Amino acid sequence: MLKVLLSGAVLAVTLYASQATAQSLTPPAPEGTVAYNEWLGRTFSEVLLNERSQDRRIEILNVIVAEDYIQHNPLVPEGRQGLIDFIPVIYQAMPDARFTLHDVFATEDRVVTRWTWTGTLTGEGFLGIAPRGQKVEFDVIDVWSVRDGQLYEHWDQFDWPRAFVQLGVQGLPQPFVDVAARPYDR
Repeated sequence: MLKVLLSGAVLAVTLYASQATAQSLTPPAPEGTVAYNEWLGRTFSEVLLNERSQDRRIEILNVIVAEDYIQHNPLVPEGRQGLIDFIPVIYQAMPDARFTLHDVFATEDRVVTRWTWTGTLTGEGFLGIAPRGQKVEFDVIDVWSVRDGQLYEHWDQFDWPRAFVQLGVQGLPQPFVDVAARPYDR
């Protein structure tokens, strides 16, 4: 009986997860609306970044990101393909990476998200930093312009000082080290 109940629970969770994923690619409103652009930001920062399947990430990116995506973060290559190539690097370095969305703000041609990145550096090095099991938790803000119903141009701000201290980067100015030791105030 317990085996049947557990099998049923696993099936229910699997069906719920697949329905949630399918719904995530169904916009709640027409293109060009604030609600549509909020959906774009939420889908990127909450759904896409937490998706473990590269095939599914590509499917999502093809829907929400313009092919000629302009990337103002010099660590990530230009275009949709740049994201396709870069996101797996995160999961290779931090297999337990998680992205928690806090806020989404949108207008008819922009969207902004604020989220937290957590993970443990156990895989391949990240940004030239060797893995030693370092735990990270730092905040990010993304800003996008929206064109033709897709994320088109991107700017971001990472809390790199906190991330670098957590990753064990040496030689940072003491004020960064002090700030990184303070508790978060989200």
